[in-house]
Amino acid sequence: MTEAHERFGRYMALIPVAVVALVAVPIGLTKGAPAVVLWFGFAMFSGAVLLFWETLRLVLDPTRSGDAAEGEDDGAALGALEERKRAAVQALRDLEFERSIGRLGEEDHRALEARYREEARAAMRAIDEGIGPWRTRAEAMLAEAEAAELAVTSDAAKPDAAKSETKATAAPATEAGCPKCQTLNDEDAVFCKRCGHRLKAEVADATT
Repeated sequence: MTEAHERFGRYMALIPVAVVALVAVPIGLTKGAPAVVLWFGFAMFSGAVLLFWETLRLVLDPTRSGDAAEGEDDGAALGALEERKRAAVQALRDLEFERSIGRLGEEDHRALEARYREEARAAMRAIDEGIGPWRTRAEAMLAEAEAAELAVTSDAAKPDAAKSETKATAAPATEAGCPKCQTLNDEDAVFCKRCGHRLKAEVADATT
């Protein structure tokens, strides 16, 4: 964390104190000293509760603070590498300019150019290595999200599959066979759809 961030954090910590003091002024003017004392007591109690809650949250999940610090350190390191790469690239541009106006000889130019090019390559390699763990973590999170989405989709499809199986296993509608041509007809058919033979009489005789 930089000095500017620390200074900003100290200033932010003073904001609740300033708010409590500003609110206490009109309370004291309108309600008197006892109300001010009650207000300060309430503010101190609220601050203690918030502090206790934050401490409890960190105790129950200590990885939160660790992950935040790790992410901040990694971000600062990557920022420094980016600055190092930009400085090397800018140095290469300056070398070209110095050579173009005759301030830098060819031999010196080649030596310095090789040096700054290697500096830029080293910075880019370090950046790739630093991003690698974050890329792996992001890919793992994406895989978990896809697996969860697939599980939800599969669970949602199970009722439809069960309904389809129920319909498939349901007893098919009975069909009446024509005694004359053996053609299958619907159960409520009166005549055979192929030869026209009367079926109802045959069915009635068979049931009796």
